[in-house]
Amino acid sequence: MIVIPAIDLMNGACVRLTKGRFDTRITYKPSPLDVARAIEKAGISHLHLVDLDGAKSGKPSNLHVLETLSRGTSLQIDYGGGIRNIETIHRAIDAGAKKINLGTFLFSDPDVPLLCKETFGAERLIAAIDVADGMVAIKGWQQSSGKKASSAIEDMLNIGWRYFSVTEISRDGTMQGPDPDFYKSLVSTYPSAKFIGGGGVASINHLYLLRSCGLYAAITGKAMLEGTISLKDLASINNLT
Repeated sequence: MIVIPAIDLMNGACVRLTKGRFDTRITYKPSPLDVARAIEKAGISHLHLVDLDGAKSGKPSNLHVLETLSRGTSLQIDYGGGIRNIETIHRAIDAGAKKINLGTFLFSDPDVPLLCKETFGAERLIAAIDVADGMVAIKGWQQSSGKKASSAIEDMLNIGWRYFSVTEISRDGTMQGPDPDFYKSLVSTYPSAKFIGGGGVASINHLYLLRSCGLYAAITGKAMLEGTISLKDLASINNLT
């Protein structure tokens, strides 16, 4: 399992929310570039970068930060937040994103998932399946798509999607730990999918728990910024065989 540290952005700064609520924002002093360089120095190769301004407004606001991090480090960055059309995917890739996280855009039209896969290829794309009460949440987790998460995953697998970042919103940012049964069920039901899990991770044991679920990767953000998991510990999991 790959461990992927996360940086959430608002106004160009590192922040974290609890359960996706913007009124719970905590802003951290280190710059995104300083955090990214520390991640790279620890021997970690991947970064999950989220444009929260873009997720809320529907238009990316932090592509300049993405470009700064991609130029200033060798990290493989997956980027999401406010990407609602094909042109913006191209812009994010041009700014240095190795993979693109798509959420709201995928549920804007039934033809969008296939169009994206045919345009960019399955290796470039991650479907962001953010789950609230079994349904996919969109628009910065502020609205429901009206579609069940299980149906969304099945439909996209059928047209060739491979990567799925699945988050339980009720646990995100709480540091209360992930739900292993939730992820074990996903992995057993859809064995061909590469699932990326996260939400509520607060300790190294939580990451070992996610590893035992058979996930392709796990994301942690707040625990890294709060110092409850060290970058050295994150790197050690990546080095396990």
